Amino acid sequence: MVTLLVFFSLIFVPMLLVLVWGFTWLIFWIVFDIILALLAIKIVRPNRVMTVEFLWRYTRVLRQWFHMIIPIVETTRTQYLYKRNFPVQVEWVTADNVSARVDLNVVYYVEDDGDNSRKWNIYKSVYSIDDPRTLMKATIDEQLRWMIFHFTHKEIFGKREEIGQEIETRLRDKLKEFGYRIDSIQVQNIDLDSNVMRAMNKEIETAKLKNAAYNEAEAQKIMKVKAAEADKEAQILLGQGMAGQRMEIAKGFQESVEMIKWADESLTAEDILQFLLDSSRIETLAKVWQKDNAKIIYLNESLEWKRNTESKLIAWSDLMK
Repeated sequence: MVTLLVFFSLIFVPMLLVLVWGFTWLIFWIVFDIILALLAIKIVRPNRVMTVEFLWRYTRVLRQWFHMIIPIVETTRTQYLYKRNFPVQVEWVTADNVSARVDLNVVYYVEDDGDNSRKWNIYKSVYSIDDPRTLMKATIDEQLRWMIFHFTHKEIFGKREEIGQEIETRLRDKLKEFGYRIDSIQVQNIDLDSNVMRAMNKEIETAKLKNAAYNEAEAQKIMKVKAAEADKEAQILLGQGMAGQRMEIAKGFQESVEMIKWADESLTAEDILQFLLDSSRIETLAKVWQKDNAKIIYLNESLEWKRNTESKLIAWSDLMK
């Protein structure tokens, strides 16, 4: 209605003046109409609204589109609807008297609920509060300092999510009274005193080195145990192999003795044993002779034979039975 009234006034008033006074004042009224038109036209862009005041009294809300107001007697205020960031930094001391700093980012906005009355968001966000950031800063300072004071410097790093949720709940209830909404609160950073941070980093580094040394010692222990177990198994297998080898040698000697006795029953056990020993000695000498740079040293076998023959003959005579 206001738009139509202003539009027709800008057209018909100059025409009426021309009819009354002629064209003398036409240029003046055209210039005056242009100025009034510029003052009357209001273009509301996306994510914005405008409140209109008639003689400084709220009347209505203009939303995205082309609008006209009554110049001079009507004025407007712009409110933004898009989401805005508000960084906040709070410094306080923890429960164990360590200086701590928490950096937050508050994402807030005004929600257009489509209502133009004074009970809803657009009106309250424009006329109920002058600077919402001052309110948010004061609320966050109060809440966050209280929370920091109840945490130790080691606990505060694990309370990032709890801090964000607690402040968001408190701030949402507070800003709702003024037509604002909280989209999210991000706890961006938590810092302690530089000396405390260096001490904590040193403690973590020492713990990691201790853990690495322990793991290395355990690895060496396992390797030694496994090597000992492997050596034990190897020795057992070697012993079993040597025992089996001796058994096979004894079995071979027994079969040879039996074959020789079967061929010539007049031979005694001593003769057979001497024959087998001579055969083994000749075979050994033949193998040694095949090696390069091999040397053969003959010993006085008569003395060795006199010392060991009696015990060997008794052992072999028992074996042949």
